[in-house]
Amino acid sequence: KRLPHPDLGTGVYLFDSNEELFAWTSEKNNSVRRWNAAVNKWQPRVAPQNPVIRSGDGIMQLGSGSLVFSNGQVRFNGRQILAPAEQGSYFNFYYAQGHLFFYHRVRADQESFTRIYACPWTPKMKKPVDLEQATILKTPYEHETPFSFGQFKNEVLTVSNMGGVYIFNGASWRTLLAPDHTVSYQVYSMLNYHDRLLLAQYPTGNLIEYRDGQLKHLKGWPPRLPGVASNAREAQTTAIYRGDLFVGVWPWAELWRYNRDEKKWHSMGRMFSHPEITDKTTHPYEAAANELKLVTNHWGQRVTGLIPFQDGLRLSTSSKGTGLWQERFNFLDEPQRREYGAVLQLNMTGNLVSKIHWRDRPMQFEFLIQENQMIIRQ
Repeated sequence: KRLPHPDLGTGVYLFDSNEELFAWTSEKNNSVRRWNAAVNKWQPRVAPQNPVIRSGDGIMQLGSGSLVFSNGQVRFNGRQILAPAEQGSYFNFYYAQGHLFFYHRVRADQESFTRIYACPWTPKMKKPVDLEQATILKTPYEHETPFSFGQFKNEVLTVSNMGGVYIFNGASWRTLLAPDHTVSYQVYSMLNYHDRLLLAQYPTGNLIEYRDGQLKHLKGWPPRLPGVASNAREAQTTAIYRGDLFVGVWPWAELWRYNRDEKKWHSMGRMFSHPEITDKTTHPYEAAANELKLVTNHWGQRVTGLIPFQDGLRLSTSSKGTGLWQERFNFLDEPQRREYGAVLQLNMTGNLVSKIHWRDRPMQFEFLIQENQMIIRQ
C-alpha cells in the first residue's frame, strides 16, 4: 500500500535510526522528515541539534552511542572525532571492523587526487581519529567516488564509480579489479547473504557475488520483466525481508524477490503504475525528458529504499535525481506525479525487526516462532 506522500519532490531515500523511519531528499536544504505512525503522517525533524544530512552522510548506532557523518566531519555522541579536511574534502564515510573509512578528494590545478582512508578507531578511544595511523590507497583516477561499501568476513570492500574494487583486510589495501574510466561498472549497494557478499551492479542490473577473493557475475540475478530493454539496468537496492532476498532495479522500478528454498525469483511487479513498459526506449518518458531539455534518462524510475521495519518492508521511489516538482512537468497528471518521491509499504507474513539494546558484555537473545506471532527477547 502507498503511505502518505512525503512531499519532498520527485525523489526520496529512506533510512531508519533508533527504531524510527525517515525520508530524505537533497532538495530543500537536505530535508528530512520522520514517519509518525500514530497520526499516519510525515513530520519535520524538529530537534535543533540534528545535523544536516547530505548525500554521502549518515547516522549509525555504534555500541551505546551514535556515530554521525555530516558536512565532512565525524562526531560520536556529539564529540568531534574527525575535523573537516584542511585541503579538499572528506566524504562518503563508513565504519566497520574497528576502522573509519572515507574518501578524500583534492581538486587543484596541479596535484589533484582521490585517496581512500582506513583509520583505526573505536568508541573506547578517548582521542580523535589519528590520520597518521591511517592506511591509505590512492585511486588511479582523481575523480573516483563510491556508491557503497560492504563487509565480508574480516574484509571491507568499496567500489568506485569507475569500477575499481578495493579491499581492506585490516592491515593493507589491495585492488581486486582495476578501474576503467572508459566503461560503466558501478555498485549501488552491498548485502551479506548467507556465505557471500552480493554487489548490486550497473549496467547489467544483476548481482555480483564476492567470496574467496573472487568476483562472479550472477547472470539472471535478478531477471528482468519481459518487454523492457536489456541495457542500462541498475540493481540499486538490496535487502533481506522475512528471509527472502529483495532487489530493486532501475529504470522501471522493478521489485524482485528470491526464495532460497525454492531457488526461484518472483516478480513483485513495479513500484509505478505508469507508463506501460516498452523496449522501444531504454527509460520511461525519454521523449518528454528530451523535450524539456533534461537528460534523456531523467524520468527513469528508481527503488531507492528497501527498509525492513517492524513487520513490514518500506520502499521509496525516485526519478534519476531528487528534484523539486515544476509546473512545466505537465506531461504527468497529479496521481502519476506523486508516484515519484513516494513511500510504499509491503507486508508479508514472517518478519520482525527490533533494535538491539547494547550492553558491553555478552548478550543473550531468544527467538520464538509461534503460529500467529514472532517474539524477540533480549
